[in-house]
Amino acid sequence: MRPSILILVAALAVTGAAHAASVEVKVSGVQNTKGQVVVSACDKATFLKTCPYNVKVPAASGAVSAKFASLPAGRWSFLAFHDQDGDGVMKKTALGLPADGVGLSRDPKARFGPPKFEDSAVDVGADGASVAVGLKY
Repeated sequence: MRPSILILVAALAVTGAAHAASVEVKVSGVQNTKGQVVVSACDKATFLKTCPYNVKVPAASGAVSAKFASLPAGRWSFLAFHDQDGDGVMKKTALGLPADGVGLSRDPKARFGPPKFEDSAVDVGADGASVAVGLKY
C-alpha cells in the first residue's frame, strides 16, 4: 500500500509542475538607471495589496524585462514600479498617489479611484505569456 501512496504523491507533483508557466513582463517607459524595477503578479484576492509573486530587475533607461519562471496558470494582474532608491517600497505622495513610476498590465484607466482587477487581468495558460506594462511618472 505504501508504494501506491508514493506514486500518487509523485503524480501530483508532476501535475502541479505542468500547470506552472513562464511569464515575461516587458516594462517600458523607465526614465533612468537609478535603483530597480519591481514587477509583481497579483491574483484577484491580492490585487493592489501584497502580491505573492515578485521579481526585481536593475533599472535601465527605456525598458527592462522581468521573468516569472514558474507562475501558476490562471488570471493575473501585473504591476510594475520604478523603485529609484532600491528599498523595495513604492513611494506615495501626501494624497496617497504613487510618487514612483508605476504601471499595470493592459494599461487600465483610473477613474475616481484605483483600477479594478478585471481591467488589468491577463490569462496565463500552461504555455506561459508575454505581458507589456508601461510606466507613468
